Amino acid sequence: MLSTLSVMRPLGWLVIAALSVTPASQAPRPMSFSATLTSIKVSARPGQVITRQFQLTLDRDQATSRFKARVEDWWRSEDGQQSFYAAPGTLRHSCARWASLNPVESTVEPGGTLVIRITVAVPRELGPGGYWCALTVDEVPDPMASAAGVGVRFAASVSTGIFLYVDPVERDASILDLKIDSDRIAVKVRNQGNAPLGIEGRLQFFVRGSSTPTATIDLPRTTVLTEPFVDGELGSLLPSAAALPSGRYVVRAILDIGADHDIGAEREVTLIRASSPNAPVR
Repeated sequence: MLSTLSVMRPLGWLVIAALSVTPASQAPRPMSFSATLTSIKVSARPGQVITRQFQLTLDRDQATSRFKARVEDWWRSEDGQQSFYAAPGTLRHSCARWASLNPVESTVEPGGTLVIRITVAVPRELGPGGYWCALTVDEVPDPMASAAGVGVRFAASVSTGIFLYVDPVERDASILDLKIDSDRIAVKVRNQGNAPLGIEGRLQFFVRGSSTPTATIDLPRTTVLTEPFVDGELGSLLPSAAALPSGRYVVRAILDIGADHDIGAEREVTLIRASSPNAPVR
């Protein structure tokens, strides 16, 4: 008897724990492999058929494993902390309905490589903008591998994004807010274009009147979609109090949205740093 724990997985590989009938002393370790984890991005024309590949290679010390693939709709919460998945066509800008996979299910030997052919048939009447979905590849647990006792088994699951762009693509965004909460800072942005935006950037802290930043924070790249939310956040922990002590600063946000220009904004803030993570910040 095998029951899988339900999770919301991010894009990128994740090992999902599942309960199985296995002695704890014999519980297998998580599967190890390499896979195509960077998003698949395609520029296409209406009526065009596009083909790309996804690859997953098992490490040589792994057991023979079986995998099953599917395409599904995908989106993120506004704060970027959770990813959600649904049936193809749930989102208006989903490209999952036009995608087919070959093979859908396959067995991979130790050291072997699973190659999945992804074919996207772009509708002739499709309008300009960005469309997306996720390719998910799950390990299929072997029902004959159970034994007496209770332990934990691990099943592997990999999700990667598929993004399709039809010209003219408009990349535009605005900075809505700069928030500081305890030891974390976040920039809230709004996607004002017609396609998903991959956004990255940096924050600079200046003492008023100085042209040299006291501290600089690189903001991890995130994707802000056009539905169901057009707002998103780029966040990071503040530097240590030694690198960025208490004081009043001008914070400058500079964001690369993939257009021919960056966007930016400034805000003056007062930081009160202390050893306590809940020290007040204004």
